[in-house]
Parts: sequence; C-alpha cells; structure tokens
Amino acid sequence: MLKRIVQTGVTLAALLVGMQAANAQTKIRFALDWIPGSAHAPFLIALQKGYYKAEGLDVTVDPGKGSTEVVRQLAAGVYDMGFPDINVLAEFNARNPDQAFPVVMSGYEQAPAAIFFLKSKGIKEPKQLDGKKLGSAAHDSTFKLFPIFAQVNGIDLPSVQIQYIEPNLREAMLARGEVDATPGQLFNAVMQLKSKGVPESDIGYFLYSKYGLPLYSNSIAANKAFLEKNPEAVRGFLRATVKAVRDMVKDPEEGVKAALVYQPLLNADIERERLKLAMDCCIITPNVLKDGFGVMDTERLKKDIELIAKSNNLPRVPTIAEVYDPSYLPSKQDLMVK
Repeated sequence: MLKRIVQTGVTLAALLVGMQAANAQTKIRFALDWIPGSAHAPFLIALQKGYYKAEGLDVTVDPGKGSTEVVRQLAAGVYDMGFPDINVLAEFNARNPDQAFPVVMSGYEQAPAAIFFLKSKGIKEPKQLDGKKLGSAAHDSTFKLFPIFAQVNGIDLPSVQIQYIEPNLREAMLARGEVDATPGQLFNAVMQLKSKGVPESDIGYFLYSKYGLPLYSNSIAANKAFLEKNPEAVRGFLRATVKAVRDMVKDPEEGVKAALVYQPLLNADIERERLKLAMDCCIITPNVLKDGFGVMDTERLKKDIELIAKSNNLPRVPTIAEVYDPSYLPSKQDLMVK
C-alpha cells in the first residue's frame, strides 16, 4: 500500500512538473526601430492574436529610438531581439567584431529611406542638394546612409550644411522652410509632412532604391547570446511573425487595427495610408512575392555591405555570415505570401 502511495506521489509530481514545463514560456524582449505604427503590423498582430504565445513565447514589444540605438541595445543585451536597419548593423559589426550579431529575417525588402524636400523650392534632382541645408537627427539610419547616396548621385557632400535636430522636428522644420531637406522613411515622412499642412502635390523625395541604392533595410535581429541559448525560440518568433504577415496581406485593416490597439491615439486614416505605402514600397515587393517573406539574396547583400564599408571608411568588410544568418528561417513554402 505504501509503495502504491509513493508511486502515485511520484506520478503526480512528474505530472505537475510536466504541466509547469508546458506552461513555461521563453521571454523575448523585442525592440522596434521607432514609435509603433501600422508599418510594424506583423509584430503587433502576432502579439495580439497570440501567435507568439502559441510558439511558447512571452514577447514584449517596445518602441525604439532609431536603429543605431536598437543595435547598441541588442549588443549590450538590453533586448533579446529587435528590428534595426541592417545597414546600421553591418557598420556596427565592422567596428565591433567581438560583439557582432546577425539579422535572421528581412523585414523591409527595399529600403524606405529617402531624402525629402518641397517641390516648390525648385529641387528636381539629387545634385541640386549641393549647398543646401539638411536637417536630421544624428543617429537616424537614413541619415547614416546619406554619404553613400551622395557619392552615388554626385552630390558635393562637404557643401551640404548639416543641421542636427530632434527627430520629431524634422518635418515641421522642412514645412516651415527652416531646412531645405530631411532624411526619413517614406511611409513616415510623407504622413508627417501632410499632417504639418504640406499638400501632397508639394512633397518631393528621392527614394534611395530608385537612385542607385537598392538596399535591404529593417530586419529582425537577435543578439549573439540569445541566439546561442534559444535557437528554437527564435525560429518560433519568425514563424509567428510570418503568420501575421499573411494576415496583414489578406486584410490590411487587421494591421491598422493592431496599431490602434497598441497606440490608441493614432489616427486610423493616417495609419491606413501609411501601411499601404509601406507594403507597396518595401514590405510586399515583387522579390518577396517571388522568393518569400524575409529572404535575402546573398549576392545583393554582399554588394550592399561592400558599398557601406567603402563609403563609411570602415576598418573592414564584415562577412555575409556576420550580418545575415538564414538558418532560423521557416521553409520556403512557409515563407510564401500571396
């Protein structure tokens, strides 16, 4: 009888341990690149619809303060995963090989980076930025790419007057004529300028991808320690995110609603337009439809990295493996979107 009680006790204990293990979730601290909006819809949908939880993940999604800061925070272990610009990460890895870590999935297959100006000021081509005043936040990822853009398009970089300003002042200062141009992301800057009273017909921009820089941009990254300790959690995060991408493609309104749940003060009409711009230019591109979401072409990426290294006088050229690790991606079939 005693033996039976002991055995039953052991069985119950094992059952309780099993239940606790099943309920245990891997915590992931995830940092966006900027203030959350509809362009971040996949992460917000996956969070709110329980896709991350279904993968055994306890995910928190926090606003970011620019890609440079996100990369620094990932390297320091403040966040486990994040959404920085891959070009900023490549520069960091080149300068800090001991702290290097990769992106594991592309988010913006084409960079939304652009230089914005008012058409009424007579600017029609990049060369006309010579001698103009450019207002930017010092750590803005688009601004960090500006020297490359200038080199490719024959802009006299030393003649450009750089005025460092707070990120939230860029579009307002451009609208008031206090600066001649500002760098920014297409789907954010256009909406900001319109909100400052600039007619859409007066908003001009040089999209980097249309002016010699078909760069990859914001991508999902994970710090080295988290990757080594939690490879299955990373794979689960990517699976859940792609599932949310499919939801967004099927019904973009889901992305708008997810943004409003996270940030109730957002304007639904603005977020609707923002998401359309983001999907069309950068997220659901012809390459994504052909190759699947999150996949990078290594030859194209190699050229990007070499260009970034040369233009920024980096001490070395990071290898592809340092910058991009596709081994955590779901199968190609699971990455396809329609």
